[in-house]
Amino acid sequence: MKRKGVQVVLGQDGFAQMPEAARKHLRERSSRQSFVEGLRSIVSTAHELPAEVDPPAHVWASLHAQLEEEGILSRSVRGRLQKRTQFRMLRKIREQPQEAPLRQSEAKFRTLAETIASGIFISRGKRLHYVNHAAEVITGYTREELSSMNFWDLVHPETREPVINRGRAQREEIGLASRCEVRILTKNHEERWLDITAKPIDFDGEPSRLISAFDLTERKRAEEQAQLLAVTDPLTGLGNYRRLLDVLHAEIERSGRTRRPFAVLLLDLDGLKKINDRYGHVAGSRALCRLGDALRLFCRAIDTAARYGGDEFAVILPETTASAAGFVASRIRERIATDSKQPALSASIGVAVYPQDGETIEALLQTADRELYGMKPV
Repeated sequence: MKRKGVQVVLGQDGFAQMPEAARKHLRERSSRQSFVEGLRSIVSTAHELPAEVDPPAHVWASLHAQLEEEGILSRSVRGRLQKRTQFRMLRKIREQPQEAPLRQSEAKFRTLAETIASGIFISRGKRLHYVNHAAEVITGYTREELSSMNFWDLVHPETREPVINRGRAQREEIGLASRCEVRILTKNHEERWLDITAKPIDFDGEPSRLISAFDLTERKRAEEQAQLLAVTDPLTGLGNYRRLLDVLHAEIERSGRTRRPFAVLLLDLDGLKKINDRYGHVAGSRALCRLGDALRLFCRAIDTAARYGGDEFAVILPETTASAAGFVASRIRERIATDSKQPALSASIGVAVYPQDGETIEALLQTADRELYGMKPV
């Protein structure tokens, strides 16, 4: 059996020439080995890089994916890439699914906080770390101004004591009770009432205190107005019978502490029925208001005038003796008598002084009433 002859072509160097396909295979193999060796060097060097110059996480992820696809990820290189995940930037690849919901939650919180009408104050240490837009509107301060303050700086001095958390000793550490009403002073020195709730929270990874504030100012004003109407005579604007009794109780208690007298004047508008019959009830109502105006004129800031019946009035004069009360009564009568408006008016006035004329409200009023009717024109 004959062997086939093999023709060998020698090159210029005297060696046999290598087929082109074999040459290409060797070049690719050499290139791949060089690439792998270079990659090992890159990974080895990057392994020692400090965190602040660490390549972005997506670079390592992309490199890992490409090597897997090429099928040239050797065991040693794979190990080094896996170890690389111990560093900050690659660790973020694993943490992204956990941090993304956290960032979304924080974004939702800020969106909600900026749109609600209630004020939000987040306090950290001695300063406000975050406030929403409603807090700016309520206080009149900008965010920058509030960031240099704490919530305590806003609270009115008269309402600080009831809201102190007494469990803390240092003033700078004093906190607010978990739920209370406080009065604050705005930037324009306007008083506002807030219903606040304070809760400890973790904000930006640090312990903080969240204070939510609902503005009660309009409600408080409405309540004050309602309370005022409850003790005010709607016709004359003076106090009513309820107001009269409240002040008498307070003056008896105060006089018992100070041992100083107070006086009570009872007044009766003379001839109100005749005025109503002759001029009409509108003129009668105007006559009552004219008497009320005269009482205001001669009342001090500490005095109280009230209409406690149809044509019956009273004036309480704190720290006033019998002679001083008699002088006030004479001036009121003179003022009414010299009023140029028609119809002409007159009033009968009785005086009683505590405690000499009575030690109870009933006794005082009876004494003044007897004197009043003794002065009535026949």
